[in-house]
Amino acid sequence: MKNEIEKNWDEMSKAYEDFTEDEDSYSYTIEWPCIKRMLPSLQQKKILDLGCGTGRFDFLFEKENPFSITGIDISENMLNIAKEKAADRGSKVEFIKGDISNFNTYIDGKFDFIFSSSTFHYISDLEGLFNNIYKALNEKGICIVSMMHPVYTAQYPVDRNGEFPSDDEWTVRYLDKSKRAYIQPWIEYNDSIKDYLSTSYHYTFADYFNAIIGAGLKIERVEEPYPPEKWKQGNYDRYNAFIETPSYLIIRFSK
Repeated sequence: MKNEIEKNWDEMSKAYEDFTEDEDSYSYTIEWPCIKRMLPSLQQKKILDLGCGTGRFDFLFEKENPFSITGIDISENMLNIAKEKAADRGSKVEFIKGDISNFNTYIDGKFDFIFSSSTFHYISDLEGLFNNIYKALNEKGICIVSMMHPVYTAQYPVDRNGEFPSDDEWTVRYLDKSKRAYIQPWIEYNDSIKDYLSTSYHYTFADYFNAIIGAGLKIERVEEPYPPEKWKQGNYDRYNAFIETPSYLIIRFSK
């Protein structure tokens, strides 16, 4: 039986792909340029992508001639899109269905580079996840995790037993650890799909950093990427909204 997160992502996989594959999306204009600057050499390296979705970053990594790439995701529909894209590209990325909170039960061996984008706020046990990452990394392995910024998730409305939140409930409650419930932007702005709630957790900087440190991992670099300067001239409202509430916290750490 599907859990809530799996069902949610299966239903909105196409809307998510259409929204985030736009060349002006946050994924390509803000997140990827920062990740690219932080990458280690990937040539002939074994790569694991946790919460790979439709394979966006795996196909970008594949350009660096790694030894192998394995992507794992809970959503069958997201993976089907990834596999279709892989076939079109002649890609050798392997996609596996599974829950990243216990990815070690699906994946054997160790990896030189572990990556994840915008998935950790769906995980209830951060400490366990980072402990599993530590065990899965080679001795000189590197991990980069791009997370939803804690200031951003702090504004997600608190779950009211499935009630749809009003606009005025999008207020920052940084130290409130209540479960959050909200409409995703790719649903809200898509006329072809009915609105429904997504739920996730809100973690603070301390939650993330203490989970990383507690697992025995070493933090090497922390980035909070800025929006592109071109938005300042051509789309100031979008630029200013990102300056007020950044979307990404990107951390590189090693074993």
